Parts: sequence; C-alpha cells; structure tokens
Amino acid sequence: MSRKGPVRVSRSNRDSFLFPLIISIVIIAVISAILAFIWQKNQESKQGLEPFRVNESSLSPGGSSSGSSELVPGSSSEPSSQEEPSSSQSSSEPSSSEGQDLPSGQPVPETERVTSSYFDDAMFVGDSITTGIELYDVMPGSDVVAFTGINLDNILTREVINTPNGKVTMLDAMKNYNPKKIYIMLGANGLAFLTEEQTRDYYSVFVDRVMEQHPDAMIYIQSILPIQEEKFAANYQGTLTNEKIDRTNQLLMEMAAEKGIYYLNVAEAFKDETGQMPDAASTDGLHFTSEYYIKWMDYLKTHAIKEEE
Repeated sequence: MSRKGPVRVSRSNRDSFLFPLIISIVIIAVISAILAFIWQKNQESKQGLEPFRVNESSLSPGGSSSGSSELVPGSSSEPSSQEEPSSSQSSSEPSSSEGQDLPSGQPVPETERVTSSYFDDAMFVGDSITTGIELYDVMPGSDVVAFTGINLDNILTREVINTPNGKVTMLDAMKNYNPKKIYIMLGANGLAFLTEEQTRDYYSVFVDRVMEQHPDAMIYIQSILPIQEEKFAANYQGTLTNEKIDRTNQLLMEMAAEKGIYYLNVAEAFKDETGQMPDAASTDGLHFTSEYYIKWMDYLKTHAIKEEE
C-alpha cells in the first residue's frame, strides 16, 4: 500500500480563498463605521445638539408668524418697562449691588480665577449650545434652562421646556429657580436671517423680562460665539459670517452697558488666528466638542465678578 503524503493547497487556490475573505472583512468594517456614525448622530439629536432650523416667516420685528403670536420689539405686548425703564435698567454701568463696577461698555476683564463652586448658584440660559453644558456635565452644580432651536423672536412664546404640568416657555421655566447669577447666550439661531439691530432688539426685550423676574441676580450676557464659516454654510440655511457676529456682539455689549449688567467676551476664547472657530473644534461649523466646553468654562472662571459679602 502506498502512503499518501500531506495534502497541499496550491498558491492559486489559496489566493482565490483569501481574496473574497478580505473583501468581506472590508465591507463589514465600512458598514459598521456607517452604522456607528448614524447612531452617534441620533444620540446627539436626542440630547439637543441637532442643527437648528429657522422659520423665516416669523423673523421680522413687528411682523407676525403663521400659527403663533410672537412678542417683538415695538409691539403693544412688550413689557411696560420698555416705555418707562426703571432706574436699575437705565444705569450706564453695573451698580455696586451687583459686584464691582466696570467701565461702561466694556467686557468683564480677566479676574482672579474662581472655583466651580462659584457657579453652584448660577443658571445658564440659551439654545442648543447651552444644552451641551448639561450633556457634557461640565458645570454639574449649575441649573440649565435651554432648548435646541430656540430663537430670540419666539423665546417668550414658544413652549419648549417640559415640566410636571406640561410644556412651558423658557421664561416661565426660569420662575422655578432662584439663581444669584444668570448666564445668557442667545442669538446664534436666526442671526443668519435677522439684522444685527433686530437681534439686539429681541435680546433686549428678553433681558428686560429676566431682570424683572430675577431683580437681585447678577446677569451676564455672553457674546455670540464664532462659527467655522465653510462648514456652517454647508450645514445650515442662510448666510452668516463672523464679521456679522462681531458687529452684533458690539451691539449686545452696548445693550448690556445700558441695562447695567455684565458682558462677557467669550468669543475671544474660541477664535483662531483668522477670527473663526477652529476647524478641529466643530464638525458642523456651529456646535463644538467637549474640549471647547471646558475652554468655555475656564474662561468664565477667569472672568468672574467678585460677589459682595
């Protein structure tokens, strides 16, 4: 009986087996990456970081939008304080009761760094950018009242905050808190369709209502943050530039001085050498990574008004 030797596979047969195996592995890897990307986007959307969409029909001050009655500057439904400002609102600079005095029309300068406990009695108010404070848990001792897609033209009328008694407006939700400090960042949503003056006027109405609601709180207006223009244009409706953002921020700083509240130039912590948000900071040109939330909070800690004892 002859002894059979070991079975050998020819190179051509082995290659014909390995090639489809490799192709299958590559296809599976690509599909897995796509599914992971889709899952991540869905998670961001659920947490309030999806792109905003603006209803252009409701953006003209003094105009009306279909299906809603918006409070707009110059309308008969504005708070009476707009016609007869109180002495606290007409002050040209922050009063001593709100901390140290600052030159009128200037942002809060760099100060001695405070700890996170400084913000334990603070409330952050804003849109999708502000929701990230809660999402990334960068200031756990603070309260956050924010909603993705909220615009200055509908912030007083749109019911978006969930409560045990149903949805309420952001201002109504703020009644449930008694903060000593209120940090407001609004304006990014809709600025592509509003003029700089319209943004300031809408902002002014909202701030007056906040001041009436929380007369003893120290109020900080935070600058609108820069965008990465190319990515923003690719992801959002409307046209927006950092030059327009800068012009709007100048008006917001003047508004803050007129009302006797504080203005924070947070934008300077986000700008690169070209005046834009760094390309690596954002995937859509507007929202940014957790690393930049830490930069934001670090800026607030080093630009904090000392509380009177």
